[in-house]
Amino acid sequence: MEDNEVMRETIMHFIEEGDNKGLKLYFSTLELPDKAYLIDHLSEDEKLLIFSLLDINEKAELITELDDYSLEVIIRALDSDVLSKIADTLDIDEAVDLVAEVSEQRRDEVVEKVKNAEQVRALLKYEPETAAGKMTIKFLSLNVADNITTAQERLRRVKESEEYKYIYVLDEKGRLKGYVTPWRILTSEPDQNLGQISEPIKSATPGMDQEDVANIAIDYDLLQVPVVDNFGRLLGVITIDDLFDVVEEEATEDIQHLGGLQVIETAFFPPRRSFASRIPWLYIKLLSAFLAAMVVGYFEDVIQAFIGAAIFMPIVAAMGGGAGTQTLSIIVRALALGEVRYPDVKRLLWKEINVGILTGLAVGLGSSLIAYFWKASPIFGVVVGLAIIINHISAATFGVLIPMVLEKLGVDPALASSIFLTTITDVIGFIALLGLTKLIMT
Repeated sequence: MEDNEVMRETIMHFIEEGDNKGLKLYFSTLELPDKAYLIDHLSEDEKLLIFSLLDINEKAELITELDDYSLEVIIRALDSDVLSKIADTLDIDEAVDLVAEVSEQRRDEVVEKVKNAEQVRALLKYEPETAAGKMTIKFLSLNVADNITTAQERLRRVKESEEYKYIYVLDEKGRLKGYVTPWRILTSEPDQNLGQISEPIKSATPGMDQEDVANIAIDYDLLQVPVVDNFGRLLGVITIDDLFDVVEEEATEDIQHLGGLQVIETAFFPPRRSFASRIPWLYIKLLSAFLAAMVVGYFEDVIQAFIGAAIFMPIVAAMGGGAGTQTLSIIVRALALGEVRYPDVKRLLWKEINVGILTGLAVGLGSSLIAYFWKASPIFGVVVGLAIIINHISAATFGVLIPMVLEKLGVDPALASSIFLTTITDVIGFIALLGLTKLIMT
């Protein structure tokens, strides 16, 4: 594998020289991850140039590996005939994912030209971030009454290009009864039937969120997750590669949501798109900053009379924000993994408030000593310490409550929690510090 920078420089050399033949030849020698990396890190025109040089099979192989922005650029540029040919080359689940990215105005035209149009239409009905939206209908199933000899004969007829991690065992009505591995079939006694050797498997429902499906795979150590309807009939399966994609997508989404980004951004997102994604939450942050400023303005007389209070304001706010972020990151992650739910709020509050008291005492004591020696005022040292303790307790409290309430309301806790929490810790920290200072002054 070549160094990314070397590959990029080589590609740019061919592009600048206008040597499309050399460009195509060099690009064909690269491994698939390197091809995707290069396309993702080139300009729109350069992406389209390279993609235009590939044959249909190469296009299909590459298009499933691109980031969202590159995929959008390429789909927008391709005509319906090319898109339908690419879709025909892909597995059915990947074809559906591709067609789902096509604008609604063009989607029907593309679907009409796809070989498996009816199957694609059926799968397009599901939301893309649900279990049914991620599943493939390409799986191997056998009847619960089939014996091992029958199962072995069926395995021998499987094409070399097809690889099945699990064989699903169904009853006569198509209901999922369990699964067996190919190895188990090959090593079992011929007179046994599949019902005797199959094992139960955790399944997902069609509308289940993709993150919950990934958690099922993680919790139960599954390489695939079957999707069943309300009657327990097997509809499809979600494969390990799609599960990996879900985990990566959800982790990226949670991290960027904590930063106030509404859509998943890549490093080379167009500036206008980045601006549109970031500005709404920055305005909310601006409003919250003005709220904190109003609190400070209310205590203007205190600050004028004792400038030392102003010096310690950012310290109190920062420590509260830091403590709150620690709590928030734990709760948001636990919610994402399904480790906690709203009924757990009392236990979580009890635990985090106790932690907040302990950390507040530890940090508050150190801050009190610094304030005492710096300003030669024992009473102000106590004020700073108390303000930090109060802010740590409030940070722990709201670090639990905010994400739990947002989850209850159906709002992504990762998206909105951090802005609300920092506002609250700033306001409470300033009120505690300046309010206590005013109290001792009077």
